[in-house]
Amino acid sequence: MKQSSLKVIALDFDGTLVESNTIKDKAFETIFSDWPEHKESILAWHRPRNTVDRREKFRYFVEEVLHESGNVGKIDELTKRFSVLTRQAIIDCPWVSGATDFLDYFKERLPLFLVSATPQEELNKILDHRRIADYFQQSYGAPLDKSEVLSVIMKDQEASPVETLYIGDSPEDQQAAQNQSIHFIGMDSGRGLKAKNLCSDFHKILQRVNSCYEC
Repeated sequence: MKQSSLKVIALDFDGTLVESNTIKDKAFETIFSDWPEHKESILAWHRPRNTVDRREKFRYFVEEVLHESGNVGKIDELTKRFSVLTRQAIIDCPWVSGATDFLDYFKERLPLFLVSATPQEELNKILDHRRIADYFQQSYGAPLDKSEVLSVIMKDQEASPVETLYIGDSPEDQQAAQNQSIHFIGMDSGRGLKAKNLCSDFHKILQRVNSCYEC
């Protein structure tokens, strides 16, 4: 029996729609290699914080690890370097299998929203270069609280929690959905997500959505 009718689908970006997680991990590793005495500990701090945007991670590193409080110049420098290392690679990286088929299928059926920890300006550029901005009614980038954004989307679309689905690849994505009591489907991208509805590609997600929900 199908659970409910869906009115809205929201999606994470990195690791969910595109295979970009390793690109960002390698960029952090490259940058933190300049401080070998801190590299392993800061990478261990970084890995489970999937929804913390890069500028906040670099702020933490500069102020809390290097003890250079207020060194905005270094934070800006590291943030810019990260963008240089990752932007084109993310523009060029592969889709998660079935992602474009999923977006094509739902584009005319339901409003789609993107909810990402990528900074808003950079996210817009990536979406434009990948020519996918038009799939989404709106794309939300950092700084943001994913749970709060999901609440805003539901309010704007006059959708209840049982009419809303969020698709993501991290425990933080799952927690954001739980905070709003909305449906969640997990993408298995190696981020340690332990979800009941865990899929390896969007072909399986599409099957699950069509079998579980009215759209």
